[in-house]
This record gives sequence, structure tokens and C-alpha cells, in this order.
Amino acid sequence: MNPTMPLSPPRLRDYLLASTGVGAIAAIGAPLLGAFDLANIAMLFPLVVMFNAVRFGRGPAVLSAFLSVALFDFFFVHPHFTFAVSDLQYLLTFSVLLAVALTTAELAARLRHQRDVAAHGEHQAQRLYQTARALSAAASTQQIDEIRRRTLATLMDEADDARPDTLRDTYFTLFATANERVRYLADAERSRVEAEAERLRSAVLATLSHDLRTPLTALAGLAESLPLAGPPLPARQAEIADAIRTEALRTHALARDLLDLARLQSGSITLRRAWLPVEEVVGAALQASAGQLSGHRLDVGLPEDLPMVELDPVLMERVLCNLLDNAARHTPAGGLIALSASATSTELKLVISDSGPGLPPEGRSPSGAGLGLSLVRSILAAHGGTLSADSPADGGARFTVHLPLTPAPTLPEDCS
Repeated sequence: MNPTMPLSPPRLRDYLLASTGVGAIAAIGAPLLGAFDLANIAMLFPLVVMFNAVRFGRGPAVLSAFLSVALFDFFFVHPHFTFAVSDLQYLLTFSVLLAVALTTAELAARLRHQRDVAAHGEHQAQRLYQTARALSAAASTQQIDEIRRRTLATLMDEADDARPDTLRDTYFTLFATANERVRYLADAERSRVEAEAERLRSAVLATLSHDLRTPLTALAGLAESLPLAGPPLPARQAEIADAIRTEALRTHALARDLLDLARLQSGSITLRRAWLPVEEVVGAALQASAGQLSGHRLDVGLPEDLPMVELDPVLMERVLCNLLDNAARHTPAGGLIALSASATSTELKLVISDSGPGLPPEGRSPSGAGLGLSLVRSILAAHGGTLSADSPADGGARFTVHLPLTPAPTLPEDCS
């Protein structure tokens, strides 16, 4: 609703009440005719016109203005009880009275209109406030839909065809904002629950792997000391003792990987980066995995112009060791395991391939390699790198480490 929109038209009852008010003023002024001057009695009629304009609107006020002139002429101007005028000067009086009455009616009607507009605006503001307060307390889309249904039903029931589109748009904006708020709250709650679940999972994994390492180390030591505890064991028993030691050490390595993976995913490990030649990192990994690679043929191809890389040497050695151990585990005895490297201006590639059965069909993880590869991917992600895997046409599996390269620091010149 705005100041230029018309109000509801006055009813017949309003016109009758306005006319009755003018008649009452005429009845009140009749006994005063002998005691007051005629001009003073005429001033009573603009009062009732102004009252009718404020109370009933412009139409009844205009009727009151003309009726006031007519009754004033009929009851108070000589000759009485007739509309005839004996003195032409009264025509000027009638004109002034009518002009004053009409002006009063117009000003009072505008005042009433502005009052009604203000009251209507206050009503709409109060309703908007109540709707906004209800929406702010809504915790689900179902509650918002119920509030919207009730609000729209109330708006449809109101006989206000001139309601501006901006008011309807305001309601729709409130509903849309409430839906967005609920959606963001749901997303935030879901993220919080997922983060809490991830934190709990990492804590459980870290605790479990830490508690497993001590008994596994003890088990491996006991299995290794069996041949030394007494007379030499029979070949079959010695083989079993060696298998126990090997599996205990393997399980110990898995527990260590599990602990490191939990620490990496929780962000509690800080990379200790250093600038190192690629040959040094690869050599340390080959030396650490010498036992696993002893029964296989090894082919290492490292170009002489490889740049230095900035990385955490301990963690990167773990990456290469896990990939080499995985290749040795899936390659038959005497099979070929190849390690090569290449570099561009922005990336270093380390490729480890084997001659084993190759990768399983898409959608299936390599048997026994899930934890090791997860740790490799987590370490590479901490370095800003990635791991890709494929099966070459000539068979086997190929894992490629992608590491970003940054310009190496300039070494200071000797100041001899």
C-alpha cells in the first residue's frame, strides 16, 4: 500500500452518518441564532465537515460541505425555511462557506488517508517482523514450508489487490534466505560430524597401531631367537620360525604405515624439507629394500642431469620403499623390477614398473597394497605431488610418482 493508492470506497452508512452529523449541527445552531452572530454559527459547519472527512473520507465530507451550505441557507438565512436569498451578499457567504468546507474536507481526507497508509504500513512491518522471527527459529525446510503456506494463505485472504510487488518479493526473499540458512546449517553440521568422525578414526588408528608395534617387535625377536635358544631346530621348525619372524616384521611395518597414515591425515606431521639429489633418495630406498629385492633383477635408469629436489628425505624414502616392496611382492622370483626418472621444467617423474600379473580390473584394489598405496598418496599429497598407476601393454604394473619442481637455491660463490 502506498500514499497514491485509493482506499476502500465509503459505504452508504458513512454518507448517512455524515448527513446526520450536519443535521445535528443545524439543530444545535438553531437555538443559538438569537444569542450569536450568524457568522459565528456558520463556523460550526466546517467543524462537522472536517470531522466527517477524518472519520468517513472524502465522499461523505464533500456531501457534508454542500449539505452544510444548504442547511445554513434553509434554517439561518432570511427568509427562513426556504432556499430563497433576500440579500445577494449571502451568496458570497455561501461561496466562502462552501470553499472553506471543501478545503477542510480535502485536507482532512488527505490526513485520514496518510493515517491509514501509516497504519497499514505498520501492520505490514509487524507481519514481516513476525514472519522473519518465525523463520529465524525454523530448523528445517518443513517448518519453513509450513510458515510460507500460512503466510501466503493470509495474504491471499486479504482484499488488497493494490499490494505492491515489492512486498511480495520481500516475503519471497525471506523464505529463500531462510532456506539458504537451513541448508548452510545442515552442511556445516554434516562437515562437523564428518570432521569429528575422521578425527576419531585417526585417533583410533594411531592408538591401535602404536599399541601393536611393541608386541609385534617382541614376537619377531622371539621368533629370531628360537634357533639360538637350544639345539638346532629341525628344518621344518626352522622354516616355521623364520616365517613367523617374517610375518611379524611385515605386520610391524603395516602397523607403522597405519600410524604414519593416521598422523598424515590428522596434519600432525610437519615436513622436514631439504634440497637433495634424486640419486641420493633413490639410493637410500634401494638400500633399505635390498632384502625384498634380492631375488629379482633390478634395472635402475637415472639420467645424469636430474635437478635437485626439495622434499622430506625420510618420508620420500618411505614412498619409494613401499612402491619397491609392492613390486617385489607381486613379481615372481627372478622377475624384472625397473626404476627410472625423468624431469621437465616443472615436474619430476619417478617410474617403478614390474613384470608381475599387472593391476586388477578397474574398481578393484591390488591385494595387500591398499594401506601402502594410501600412505604413498598421503605423503605425495603433502609434497604437492600425485601417484598414477597403469598396466603397460607388455604386462606388469607401472606406478609413476609426480613431484612438482621449484627452482633450486643459488649456491654462494667461494670467497677464497
